[in-house]
Amino acid sequence: VPAQNEQSRIVSVLSALDEKIENISKINHNLEEQAKAIFKSWFIDFEPFRDGEFVDSELGQIPAGWQVGTLKDMLEVRYGKEHKKLADGAIPVYGSGGLMRHVEKALYNGESVLIPRKGTLNNVMRVTGEFWTVDTMFYSVPRKTGAAKYLYHILSKLDLTSMNSGSAVPSMTTDILNAIKIILPPDKVLKDFDYLTSFFWESIETKKMEMQKLAQLRDALLPELMSGEIDVSKVQV
Repeated sequence: VPAQNEQSRIVSVLSALDEKIENISKINHNLEEQAKAIFKSWFIDFEPFRDGEFVDSELGQIPAGWQVGTLKDMLEVRYGKEHKKLADGAIPVYGSGGLMRHVEKALYNGESVLIPRKGTLNNVMRVTGEFWTVDTMFYSVPRKTGAAKYLYHILSKLDLTSMNSGSAVPSMTTDILNAIKIILPPDKVLKDFDYLTSFFWESIETKKMEMQKLAQLRDALLPELMSGEIDVSKVQV
């Protein structure tokens, strides 16, 4: 066990790493809030379209030329799969509680909205790149450019827990999801929204990778610092 002064230095190094991770997390939260503000402006308040004609719909007034449809019109919802037999690797595995582990193989590669099937039903996530989802988490394939970002915001605002179909364990079904009524903007509007908000999401993804590397560094440093393999006085954070 390191001497007391060495332990204090180790705590200081690890705390500095935790603080960096927390600061990046706050930046990501701010970036997502900005993306949410644009979504609200475009698809709830319809601010860019106020000069045009509006028509009545079952979801309230919407710009003329827009339609009302269901989630199935914009997303294909797919089931996750068992992961326990997969070897460890670099590809993230998500369950209804969030990130679980990293494996060698991907179930899907691309932008996707992840929707819990069991457990914490409101923990909707947006991911991109290679990933795997377990059997308690649906993943989705967007049918149109911009659909993933648009529907992530919509699903995040819904109380999916209130749509629970389970008894003992909160559960969601594809039938319930596919039938959710949504506003269907024109394809060009979706593409413009996707282009406008891509900067925020790309920044978020970059900073998520930074947080992951810092967390891995912290976890790798701890045993080596405690064993004396690394001199804590030479560690710069």
